[in-house]
Amino acid sequence: MEVLVAYESRSGRTRRAAEAVASAVRERGSNATLKALAETTAQDIEKHDALAIGTWVEGFIVVKVGPAKAALEAVGRLPAMGGKPAAVFCTYGVNPRGTLATLRRSLEAKGATVVAENASPRSHPERGATELAERLCASPRPT
Repeated sequence: MEVLVAYESRSGRTRRAAEAVASAVRERGSNATLKALAETTAQDIEKHDALAIGTWVEGFIVVKVGPAKAALEAVGRLPAMGGKPAAVFCTYGVNPRGTLATLRRSLEAKGATVVAENASPRSHPERGATELAERLCASPRPT
């Protein structure tokens, strides 16, 4: 299986989470490509069997938090995904609230089948990468 791990990261924590996901995918015998979400192209989506999309949580906990605006804009530019399995993950400082649900809905609107989600605190961005990779690698590929 060829897995694209694309991420939006400002401070580097989400990149560390993405690296952990890619490493866990490789440990399961699949190939993983790590790429910034803003640089992800239609060709990247086409040549991979599955994808994992990560972002950091943006906003103020007392008002509204969610995926980084740049992450949602990048997902919006992606092509239709034809049922490809996907996973979503985020890093957060205080509370991720609806970040994963918003990111999941954005990918589902593009035709992805989201099979795994993970939110990791910024103090431990690698937390949950193994479980996310297991579910993604075990998911069936679209026919």
